[in-house]
Amino acid sequence: MDFKLSPEQTLLRESVRRLMDKDYPPATRRRIAAEGGFSREVWRRFADMGWLGLALPEEYGGLGDIRDLAILLEELGAGLVLEPVLACAVVAPRLLLASGDVARAQALIPSLVAGDTLLAMAHGEVAARGVPAWVATRAEPVAGGWRLTGNKSLVLGGAAADHYIVSARTGGAVDGEEGLTLFLVAADAPGLGRRVVPLTDDGWGADLTFDGLFLPDSALVGRLGEGFPAIREALAWQLLGFCAEALGAMERALWLTRDYVRTRKQFGVEIGSFQAVQHRMADMVVETELSRSLVLRALADFHRTPEIRDRTLSQAKVQVGKGGYFVGAQSIQLHGGMGMADECAIGHYFKRLLMLRNLGGSVALHLGRLGARGACEMQ
Repeated sequence: MDFKLSPEQTLLRESVRRLMDKDYPPATRRRIAAEGGFSREVWRRFADMGWLGLALPEEYGGLGDIRDLAILLEELGAGLVLEPVLACAVVAPRLLLASGDVARAQALIPSLVAGDTLLAMAHGEVAARGVPAWVATRAEPVAGGWRLTGNKSLVLGGAAADHYIVSARTGGAVDGEEGLTLFLVAADAPGLGRRVVPLTDDGWGADLTFDGLFLPDSALVGRLGEGFPAIREALAWQLLGFCAEALGAMERALWLTRDYVRTRKQFGVEIGSFQAVQHRMADMVVETELSRSLVLRALADFHRTPEIRDRTLSQAKVQVGKGGYFVGAQSIQLHGGMGMADECAIGHYFKRLLMLRNLGGSVALHLGRLGARGACEMQ
């Protein structure tokens, strides 16, 4: 993979930055956060720019370039965008495509790319604790369809979604890869309870409850009991997106802090002239560039075998999680007390980095996965 940006990619990055500066200032972000963390107007603008199709193949109205997608997500992370681009324009449609349900993908994806419909993946559960196949939500066959019972937690994009792709167990052990099935559920379906929950970064997610929700046979997505490979694919896209967004937030926090220490004076001189401050800034640059290197490697390995892809993604998540926390914490420290004020942007970057550190699995979880893979390779 050529990591040098093409002229078109440079233009994409600049166009995203211009829109963020012009149409997504802090005042707009605060208003959107207060109104539920989602703006239909902003979402339409993203659709008009073609951003909602960057993760999708051309035959579905998308552009299908993973490097372009990473650039977009990095810049959206730098802009602290609240709208669920990753959840609703990347993860959910990639789950739909990976399910192999071509007819449903052809029916739904064009409206997703146009910004008319929002689709979210509802898979995670509290007791799963990072195990991808752990699903206790059950779908029992009944006359004419299925009866869905269970709960889903922290559905990203769930507060704004019109539909969900829900994973449910139709067979197998509670943590088994066999017996997982995907269903399409409308947000206003009778028997679906949705509780909107605030996120650390001022965005909003949702917890879902299925109280004997009836689904017709037509709600089945893909093949019965064969949903795990599609879930694994979607989670890989999600993890890559988390890393790209965190990288954008890290870099913006770094340069905001650089500018601040060049203007803040103590004892009559800029604090950026102090050697201790320069050493901290150098360490922040190192962590940011290490994170960038691992994200680029994850991009290079993304379309290789699932084992190689998942290992590289875990490596990137570990570095981004550790590096993002370090950069955010040092940024707060160098800003002093004002770094904790809501009016100061750096605090919001730290909150975003804290959230992204744990979404998709903590540093400890991914270190454990890497250790387990290493042990298996040694046997």
